[in-house]
Formats: sequence, C-alpha cells, structure tokens
Amino acid sequence: MKIPVIIIGIAFFIVMSESVYPQELTQVIRGQVIDVESQTPLPFASIAVTTTNPLLGTITDENGYFRLEKVPIGRHDVKVTYIGYESQMIPELMVSTGKEIVLTIKMKERISELKEVVVKANTQKDKPLNSMAAVSARTFSVEEARRYAGGWDDPGRLVASFAGVTTDNIRDNTIIIRGNSPKGLLWRLEGIEIPNPNHFANLTTFGGGGISALSALVVGNSDFFTGAFPAEYGNAVSGVFDIKLRSGNNEKHEHAVQIGTMGLDISSEGPFGKNAKASYLFNYRYSTFGLVRPLFPEEVKDFMPVYQDLSFKINMPTKKSGVFSIWGLASDDSDDFKAEQDSALWEMIDDRIDGNLTQRVGGFGLNHRFIIQKNAYLNTSLAVTGNYMKYVAGILGYDLNRYANEYMHVRDYKYTLTSIYNRKFSARHANRTGFIVDNMHYHTVLQHAPDYNQGLISVADESGASNMIQFFSQSKLDITERFKLNAGLHGQYFDLNNELVIEPRFGLSFSIGKAQSVSFGYGKHSRLEPLSLYFAQVNDVSNSQPNKDLKVSKAHQLVFAYDISLNPNLRLKIEPYIQFLYDVPVISDSSFSVLNMEADWYFNEELINTGTGRNMGVDFTLERFLKDGYYYLFTASLFDSKYKGDDGIERNTRFNTQYVFNVLYGKEWTVGKQNNKILGVNLRVNFFGGKRTTPVNYFDSDLAQDVIYDYSQLFEDQEPNKFHVNATINYRINKRHHSSIWSLQMANLLMAKENYGLYYNYKTRQVERWEFAVPVPNLSYKIEF
Repeated sequence: MKIPVIIIGIAFFIVMSESVYPQELTQVIRGQVIDVESQTPLPFASIAVTTTNPLLGTITDENGYFRLEKVPIGRHDVKVTYIGYESQMIPELMVSTGKEIVLTIKMKERISELKEVVVKANTQKDKPLNSMAAVSARTFSVEEARRYAGGWDDPGRLVASFAGVTTDNIRDNTIIIRGNSPKGLLWRLEGIEIPNPNHFANLTTFGGGGISALSALVVGNSDFFTGAFPAEYGNAVSGVFDIKLRSGNNEKHEHAVQIGTMGLDISSEGPFGKNAKASYLFNYRYSTFGLVRPLFPEEVKDFMPVYQDLSFKINMPTKKSGVFSIWGLASDDSDDFKAEQDSALWEMIDDRIDGNLTQRVGGFGLNHRFIIQKNAYLNTSLAVTGNYMKYVAGILGYDLNRYANEYMHVRDYKYTLTSIYNRKFSARHANRTGFIVDNMHYHTVLQHAPDYNQGLISVADESGASNMIQFFSQSKLDITERFKLNAGLHGQYFDLNNELVIEPRFGLSFSIGKAQSVSFGYGKHSRLEPLSLYFAQVNDVSNSQPNKDLKVSKAHQLVFAYDISLNPNLRLKIEPYIQFLYDVPVISDSSFSVLNMEADWYFNEELINTGTGRNMGVDFTLERFLKDGYYYLFTASLFDSKYKGDDGIERNTRFNTQYVFNVLYGKEWTVGKQNNKILGVNLRVNFFGGKRTTPVNYFDSDLAQDVIYDYSQLFEDQEPNKFHVNATINYRINKRHHSSIWSLQMANLLMAKENYGLYYNYKTRQVERWEFAVPVPNLSYKIEF
C-alpha cells in the first residue's frame, strides 16, 4: 500500500502549494494520425485547433506524430486534413490542466480526386471505431460515461441511454437489447472475449451485475453493437460490447485519485524511462463499503458488500518489431449475510437464509501488432481469462436448526489465441481475416435442497475441457463514393457438441447527398448457453447429461437504417429491425425456453432444440452533440418480443417490455475570473415498460408458504411501468498543475419504487410485492495531476 499513500500525499501537497497569482492555464494536445484501414502513419497531415484566437496549428512528422503546446483550457475543436483523405473534425475536446490530451486520429482515404481545394471536415461522433460496421453500432467515450446522468462512470449504465437498450432496475446494469436475454451479449476486452466483467455478476440474471469492474479511468473510446454486427464477432445473439483500454501517457507521469460513495480509485500512468516510448497505465479501486465496514456493528456489516478491482495496460512500441502490449483485469467480490435468529421476526424466506459469497473475474493478455509493407497489419493476442464463484447458503428450519440449502462452486477459465490480418488493397477495398481459438476449462459443482429438510442433491458435477474455434473473413468495398458494401463470413465449431455453424454477414450503405444515408444489414448469429446447462444431471436413475449434445441457439437478424444530419451537430436515426431465433433449447411438450432464463443455476431438465423466437421493432435516435455548452439526446424503442416452446404456443418473452424512452439534457457553464472552472448539470428521464411475469397461484402459495406460480398463464402479467429521473452535477476546477472534479450523481431522484419480485409474508399469510424506493447517490471528488 506504499504507492497509493505516496500518490495521495503528492496530490495533497500539490493542492496546498498552488500559486494564488493569475496566470494563463494551458495544456498539450498531441497524438498520431494514421490510416483507418492499414494503421500506417500519415506524415505531414495538418492539425489545427479551430476554437482558439489566434488559431493554433501544426503538421505531423514522418511517423504521423504531432504536438500542440499551450492550448488554453476549455472545450476545443480539432480539425485534421491530409491530401487525398477525408478531413476529420474532433469536436468539443475537454482540455484541462490535469492531463494531457493524447489522440489517435484515424483517417479514411478518398476513392476519387478532390474537385475542390477546400473541403468540409467530417464530424461523425456517433460512428463506430470498427470500419466494417454498417448498422446498429456506435462509439462511446469515457467522458460521456461521466457526463451522462445515470452513467456512474460505468460503460454498462451509459449504453442504457442508447436506442434499443433497457435495464432491469436501478441497482444493476443488466443490458437488455431489443427484447433479447442479457446472456446473449458478448463482452470483449482488447479483442478477447471475457467473462461478464461486473461486480456480483450473474446472481440475479445471467449477464447482469452491480457495477462494472472496468474503471472509466482506464477505458478508452469503445464500440457498442445492437445487431447485425461484423463477421469478426462471434458467440453473440443480442449485441457486442467491444471495450478498448487506452494507452498511458508515454512522455509525462500523470496520476489521479478519486474518492466517492462507490469506492476509492487510484490511477497512474507514464513513460518507462526518459527516451523510451513505452508507457504504463493502471487503476485500482476498493469499495467504500469495504473501507468503512470495520467501523460498523456486526448486524450492519451483513448489508455491506465488499469489492475491489485492478486494471492495467503496458504499451511497448519498438522500432522494427511492431507494438507489444500487456493488459490485465482482476476483480474480487465478497458478501456475507446472516439469518434472523428470532423466528417471531421472520417476514419472508430471506430472513431465514444465511450464507457467504465469493466471486472473482480475471484476465491477462499479451498483444502484438505489426505493420506489413505499409498497407497491412497483423494483430495477434494470447490471453487467459476466467471467473470463480463459491456460494454456500443454509436456511433455518422452524425448529431453528440450520439446514444446508445451496452450494455452488464454479471455476471456469480459458486460454485464447487470436490473430487478425487486415489488408488495404486500395482506397476502395479492405479485407480483415482471422481466427480465434479458445481452450476452455471448467469445474462446476451445483447442489441445492428442493425443501429445507431434504438435504442437498447434485444438479451438476463436471470437470473437464472443451475447445471452440472461430474463423472469419470480411471485406469492405466502396463501390462508389455513395455506395458501400460490407460482406463477410463467420464460422464457429464447438467440440463439446461437435457442431459447426456457418454465419454469413452482409451490409449495404447508400448516401443520399451529403446529409442523408440509408443502410441495410443482415447477420446470422449464434451463442453458447451458460455451461451449467450442458452439464445438468437429469433427475433419473443414471444421472445422465443429455444436454451435452445441445446445439447452440441461432438467429437471423435484418436491420434497415435511415440517417440524416439535420445540421452539423444534430442527427436523426431510425432503425427498424426483425430477428428470428431458432434451435433454441426448450423442454419437450412444455412452455419452457432458455430465452426467458434469469439466474437458473439449478436447472436440471433435458433440453431439445425445437424452440423459436421473434423480436421486431423500431429504434429512434435524435441527438444534438455537445456544442456551445449544451447537448441533448432523445431515444425511443418500440418492440415486440415473442417465443415458442416445444408446445408450439406463441407467448411473450420475459423481456417483452414493449417500449423504452430516454430524454437526456446537459448544460455547461465556464465560470471564474480566469475561466478556469466548468459547471455541468445533466438530467436523464427514463420511462419503460415492466418485465413480463407469471400470475400467482394464491391457494397453492398459502399451502406451501412460498410463492407458487400458475404456469398455465406464463408471462401473461406485467410489472408496473418504470419512471426514473437521474441527475448529475459536475464542477471542474483547473489550477496550474492539477485539476479537480466534484461530482454528485443521483439515481432515482424522484424516489420511484423498484420492484424486486414477490415473496410470501409469514405474518400476513399473503403473497406480497417486494418493492422499495431508494435514491442512489454517488458523491465523489477526483484530482488529476
């Protein structure tokens, strides 16, 4: 703990030693300009800060690097031009005294000669980093995660503001995309599939969690896909979260310390040596609950979960051998809870439960990127990732004896080797081809007691290894300046069930003038189920495992998009879509489908691949990008999500909430005698339908003293609609050697009640709704120096 103490001490010394004399506050903007397809540097490109007076400008050197000194603090626009390439405008960069701005600017080569010397810079803040995407994709920045109300510096909560996305409740960051189950989402970090990177993941819903283990202090600009994604992405049916870690500053040591309701963050970055271009970046976070837990009595400690996480990246460029990088992620969660010993105080079954939970997620990778002959690059990664969970719980009987109730011990890890060869054949044509090999290892022990006095029975007990191989190739062809084609193929083989799946991907885009475009995308996608389903021991004499032969769930998705720029800072996008799911695992002659699963860890029924599903709807986005101190975003999604079990009856899925609306607005004011302070106020209003539920059989519930559902009316009821108001206030103060940010992020400002299911009340002898209203404040202070 010496390094964190030293960093905090330095931060305190800097704050106390600031000069009180007026002085101009400036910062450095620097970076590199490269070709978007080949990743090769572009020498002698022009860089200009268009919002300063006088204008600041420079050109890149022979390796594409540039540096702009003494840029005044505040919001600035940076324009980049290069002969034969489409000009770029990077708008509204936040320049502060605490950190240098380091940019990697990717430019696209024109397919025809310029007809005019002066061209208008292209501003496309919403476009994804992945150039192969045609529809249902956008990039997001860490600055947005902090600025958007309800974002909580969490990428998972940020995307809940995007069209087509809804969440479960205010306390988790479950991502439900276009009516799909959250377990259909692919998480990638630095090009590697990783386990769900959330603290307390998969406890209430497969794919859900509490808060991201990836700190906003280390995440760079990243992509989020909601359908028909490019061929390089496999093992996903709902969406893709493609997260990139930024590289640390390779010229100057910079640090940040943040303390808040959610935890203590300590971050540092800088160069290795004076003349080396290598850099490091790390962030460590420990939950505030964990820090203050020892101060509270034992009965309060039971309600204070503890978590911590660490993420880092080491970037090592070489002169002739390419760029090497090492990255890592680790998280650790724990929670203990005790049963109420006085049976007279029991109100619900949870009052009788005691237990403890331990969860860990980790990943470590080595990446190498090598440029080949100035028109291609080879990107290769080797990584190990995994997750661990142990949960032991008991229940107090009416005789006040403790009976074993649940036991879970899950340890999954995999080795991944992936390599991508990207070649730019011309300004019109680029191809990306590669493979992914996963060597998966697992140890799964699941036991539970059907009734508290029956003893534990085994649901799954499996140790072993399997392999999954993915391969893909995709080309992007600019047929004309207006007409673009993306076409590719993805293949996936899983040796546990010996299934090979071939998945075509296709995208078209046509520009109507300079301000409008229409696009179409198609993709076939597939996704493995949680491994515990394959290992389920069917409750028969032999405890057989028939689900090992299950096929993977598959889907066809078609998306149409209309995009219009109403002015340089305002755009409207409309995306109708339809998705057909098939080969969905279901129970024979039953209404059950895995499309509706939440956290069904103790499932032990035989499954067959006769289920289907259908999601259809339309997404609307009206976005005014941050300009002149304010922005707004309106998104609306109207959709219908249905499924069929093996009984052939069409029903609502659990996630058929039918609609979701978001309205965001933010305003910034520059204040202070030196214009060195920025006050930002942001508001988000979120309105969406409740999840589908199944009616209760009240007679049987009273007999069992537990909630018993009427499965003959599966998902015919619906939870109440939800209305959330979130607000964020940020106050940034720039000093000569540091900047500090006070932030108050308030979720559920109007105290709307959140529904957490039903329970049988022992006192009233009735089934009641478990709901309560809790505002979730996150007050934090961060210093950057």
